[in-house]
Amino acid sequence: MLALLLALLGGSQIGQDTLAARGGARADSLLAVGRAQFARPVIGRYAALEAFRTAARLVPADPEPLYWQMKVGFYLGSDEGDVLAREAMLKILALTPDYEDVWDRFETVYHNPKIWRRADQALARHPNDAVALERRAELAIALEEPLRADSLLIHVPASVPVYLTRAEANFDAGRDSAGFVWYDSAMAYADIDSTGAMWDAVWMIATPEEIRRQDATPPGDGGRRRFFERFWATRDPNLVTAGNERIAEHFRRFVYARRYFRLLHPMNLYHRSARYRALIAATQKDYLEAQGKREADPYPGAELDRALAASRQLPDVARGEATSPALAGVDARGLIFMRYGPPEVLLRGFLDPLRPQGSPDSPLDIEGWLYHTPQGTLSIGFRRGTGSLFASLPGGDFIFLPANRRQAASTRIALETDRSTLPAPLEARAWSAFFRNAATGLTDAYYRADGDSAAVVLWDANESPVRASGSGLLQVTVPPGGYRMGLDIVAGGVLGRTRGDVKIPGFSEVDLRLSSLLLAPAASLLDREAALRAMPADLVYRAGAPLAAYMEVYGLTADPSGRSQYRVRYEFSPVRSLPARLVSGSRPVVFEFDRGAFAAPALEQLVIEADRVPPGRYRVSVVVTDLQRNVKSTSAALDVTIR
Repeated sequence: MLALLLALLGGSQIGQDTLAARGGARADSLLAVGRAQFARPVIGRYAALEAFRTAARLVPADPEPLYWQMKVGFYLGSDEGDVLAREAMLKILALTPDYEDVWDRFETVYHNPKIWRRADQALARHPNDAVALERRAELAIALEEPLRADSLLIHVPASVPVYLTRAEANFDAGRDSAGFVWYDSAMAYADIDSTGAMWDAVWMIATPEEIRRQDATPPGDGGRRRFFERFWATRDPNLVTAGNERIAEHFRRFVYARRYFRLLHPMNLYHRSARYRALIAATQKDYLEAQGKREADPYPGAELDRALAASRQLPDVARGEATSPALAGVDARGLIFMRYGPPEVLLRGFLDPLRPQGSPDSPLDIEGWLYHTPQGTLSIGFRRGTGSLFASLPGGDFIFLPANRRQAASTRIALETDRSTLPAPLEARAWSAFFRNAATGLTDAYYRADGDSAAVVLWDANESPVRASGSGLLQVTVPPGGYRMGLDIVAGGVLGRTRGDVKIPGFSEVDLRLSSLLLAPAASLLDREAALRAMPADLVYRAGAPLAAYMEVYGLTADPSGRSQYRVRYEFSPVRSLPARLVSGSRPVVFEFDRGAFAAPALEQLVIEADRVPPGRYRVSVVVTDLQRNVKSTSAALDVTIR
């Protein structure tokens, strides 16, 4: 019948063209009908789907009917919609690797190795297409084939996404040197990146403030590059080395989380509807109360979701409705893993490892993770909970389920912070000292650590760093104020790490203030530089040896001749246990003098003769009284050991 029809049309080729034209016209009509049905309430979606499927059969080389099938799947949601959307997208990838937003949507549906391989096979139909090679490289990383991913990108034109994928592949393969090279290349072009790939790779570990700052940073003028430089600088786990080990650690965690904590039901309403999450929250509270646990907020991730709402959303989901795990493509455990790495304690069957009370629940449905951090212990509870409206029927993806208020607070902290697990077991002693700089409004900050090499960085409120590194004495000059401080030490190949907040003091020319006290083993008076370099890093001094003290006194009142007069009191207070103080007492060793000075600042120098201070542990402080105004100022205490 078909042959007869073709003959009547005047030739096989002409007949085929005419049939194709008629099929295309009918397909266009079906697409129009399908779109009209799609715009109707829920009852129209299945009729639309049938129209789109028929159109796809009529024009198998046209991706548009498949694209509309995908849209139906996203609208329907749930596992059914997930399958509909995914199957349509796989067919589109076989036709064209870069149709509309198909790839972005494909990344938000359920994946497993079988699906990744099917997508790779579809894209392999376009062996010379650069976009297809980029997509296949991402799939190769997911399939734990990072070297193949890197090789696929060799002939792909350079771009920030390509640089990032090659960095990720090399970090995953353990080739960190190459990974840093590719990531540095991406950083160099961060300001002209229109894809947002740099932020896509790191937002999962950002703080709420960093999320807001990124949203407010326009492209161009180096702003984006500076943002990412600061983003990583504050997370550098080893300031002594040139590279930033946290970058490699992040990409390896990212790959691991997507492999082992990927969402099982990304189209579930839990990830797409705040109202649905509220219903789940109510049943989760019932569950906790039935278990005899204190009521807690069952979804502590809401604040992070709200922070991300300005810049991120899921396809066909209202802005601000998607959960951050859904945006990342991992469950709640994966989000915490990317921030904190593997837990120190993982207890299956219990929500809170700190209080594993009663009989364990199903180890497949309940997990409690424990992290030991410098700020305290974080305990985080997870439970399967996206598969049902009722918390008593577990299933689906792991979600947050704090068992008590402490766990709720721990989860919020974990969702706003992150850490490196690079070992830093060295406990080295170090000291800092502060003096007024010759320039007005600046302070010289000195650091000395007991090790082979060290590095110190001060980050201001804008996270702009000031850095010094090397062996021996380190110096940075900054305006007074509050800073985040990082001090890392390497001794014998072992790393020691210190992080915290520090207040850099300011020194007025009119208010009485004292610099830090320096104490060095010496038999003669020392100036600032000599005292700084001679002062031991561990503040341990040999008994029976003289000590040289140095300090600067600012803001003394001068008489008409320009002379200042002050009284200085050095006090070595023994640091002893309570029983020792009761038995032998704890009378301090005191040296007190009246001084006169014409210089501003006054240089307070003293040599303490040998054996004037007996062996022991002391807290040394200095009190200076301006005799003209009868005002006092006390130095910061210095803890020393003489033995």
